[in-house]
Amino acid sequence: WKPSATWFYTYDQAYNLTSSHAAARTAADAGRFLPGTQGFETAKKQIVSTPIGQGAGAKFNDKSNLYHYEGMYNFSNLLKKKLDVLAGASYRRFNLHSEGTLFDDANGGIAIDEYGGYVQVGKKLFEEKLKLSASGRYDKSQNFEGRVTPRVSAVYTVARNNNLRVSYQTGFRNPTTQNQYINLLAGRTRLVGGLPALLDKYELRTTKPAYTAASVKMYQQSLNIADLQVYTFSDLKPETVQAYEIGYKGLLTNKLLIDVSYYYNSYDNFIVDLALVQPTSPGNLVNAQNFITTVNNPGKVDSHGAALGLDYKVGKFNLSGNVSYNNLLNTSSTFINDFNTPKIRFNVGVASREITKNVSFNATYRWQDTFNWQSTFVQGDVPAFGTIDAQVSLRVPAYSSSIKIGGSNILNKYYTTSYGNPEVGGMYYVSLTFDQFMR
Repeated sequence: WKPSATWFYTYDQAYNLTSSHAAARTAADAGRFLPGTQGFETAKKQIVSTPIGQGAGAKFNDKSNLYHYEGMYNFSNLLKKKLDVLAGASYRRFNLHSEGTLFDDANGGIAIDEYGGYVQVGKKLFEEKLKLSASGRYDKSQNFEGRVTPRVSAVYTVARNNNLRVSYQTGFRNPTTQNQYINLLAGRTRLVGGLPALLDKYELRTTKPAYTAASVKMYQQSLNIADLQVYTFSDLKPETVQAYEIGYKGLLTNKLLIDVSYYYNSYDNFIVDLALVQPTSPGNLVNAQNFITTVNNPGKVDSHGAALGLDYKVGKFNLSGNVSYNNLLNTSSTFINDFNTPKIRFNVGVASREITKNVSFNATYRWQDTFNWQSTFVQGDVPAFGTIDAQVSLRVPAYSSSIKIGGSNILNKYYTTSYGNPEVGGMYYVSLTFDQFMR
């Protein structure tokens, strides 16, 4: 028997490998500040106080403001309650001011105005067993065309404390302020807004078109230049959705409450992010510039889901549970979808308002499935996790007060809710509440 050369080393070979590793480690650590040292603290202070774009800085000078005004009036009394009529309007202004550290506003602030209004009408029929509602909205942003979004719904009482509901709704979502105006160099990738002026600033629509990052990955595997695909831009538009829902909620017995529903959404112009590689010349990926911008998915995107909730009373205890399912359909690997929702989530709980005199408690176990997190900064799988929350309360009537002791994630099992975020542990609390009106 003879040791394999793939893992067996002589003493001299092992010594040389160890020495080489030590030399590499020494070279890598040269000039590195160790946490807790004065050099580390000085460098940290300089980095966090230097604005992005002005050297090796990490500071955002974001002094943006949002102003929102809205009003609503109920006309039902004027109509002698023959119809329930509501009307309202709103106005919103975004003042973006980041001094070029986040938005494309180095030469001055950016103002975005939005306004809209709505009317909602409701009517009860068949001895108030059927309630019909209809509404319509109009909304306009200065950067996009105005949108009308109608909605209708019906709730029918099939028996006492048992209701069936159906609805058809339309809606829209404007690209966010970052979707429109971001201009941030994050490492080797520039995040740039999807408005034409931003794309043209980097010539992505004109003289320096870019390949999709997905096609570049295919090319790197095949070395077939035909796999490289230039992205052709269309004007950025608001996302629109048609939503259908059916649900039922009722007391099946005097101790069991059930709530079940299903929805289906169909999207047009689904807002997504797109990773691009801008070559130095056609087919030349050496020293290429990476971009991520916001576009509309040209294809149809759908989502659907369902939820079930149960509440059951046993003696002094209330048992509860709910589970939900959510899934995004017809997606493309070309785009970053930002759906970021686990397919399965459920809660199971037990509670008592008075397990014994003046003492109540509740405890809940929460769990969510593994899901893929996508964003312009990082992508990856968020592991499944479960946590237990609990609380015990003691009422002290003689002093009109109550004491609560509890915590969330009481087992202190660390978890993260998004890829790249810090982990979250347990949180524990004690509170004393005084209420002279406590009964």
